Amino acid sequence: MNFSDWSYLYNWDGSQNVRANLVYTPYISPDSKTLCMSFNRDKNYHSFIRENELWTEELLYERFLREMKFHGVANTNNIPTLKIIDIDEIKRHIFIEWHGADFYTQGFGVLQNWKEQWLLRIEQMWDAGIFKFSLHPNSWVVHDETLIPFNWFFCFDKNESIIIKDFLIQISSERQEKMEEFLKHLKLDLHTPYNSVELQKLAFLSFKSNYPNELIADIVKKHEILRQNN
Repeated sequence: MNFSDWSYLYNWDGSQNVRANLVYTPYISPDSKTLCMSFNRDKNYHSFIRENELWTEELLYERFLREMKFHGVANTNNIPTLKIIDIDEIKRHIFIEWHGADFYTQGFGVLQNWKEQWLLRIEQMWDAGIFKFSLHPNSWVVHDETLIPFNWFFCFDKNESIIIKDFLIQISSERQEKMEEFLKHLKLDLHTPYNSVELQKLAFLSFKSNYPNELIADIVKKHEILRQNN
């Protein structure tokens, strides 16, 4: 497909446009109603040569499959999702409905009860066996007063074996720096396999600077209860 008349999706960090995603290339349709998640590297968007070299076709295909899988699991379990309009499996394109901006760009003030909905969505995902590690506000949208998660490519099944080092490629250098202190605190190693339940707390703490402290404290308490029951 020719995306020449589509726009890239960026986030504004207060001083400049920054990539809204480090894995796929996000294109917005001319009418702003469709987002194409292209699990391919557009070098005009992903301009870091070494980073592009690390993203092999096999890795991109795996993330593409993961996106479709967990979107389907969420939808089946009545978790709010963005509607899939079309999928091109050969080109690794997923077209989804888009409502103008992600939650990061919209801002917390757009939804009065977003904290309650955020906690509810996390627990709904746990009940569905989904452990979501892409928790940045730009991996959520708000539509019709509903907080909707997306970016399912960084999700895992409950008992899936995860080696942190294998996924550093899709974590920004800034977030990796923040994550270092939590790795030490939680006594986690980059090369040791862990399951999703063990690593979920690391994800919450890594996004601590993006959310109110009390919200992260609340979900960490709920996570401790979850671990005790597993």
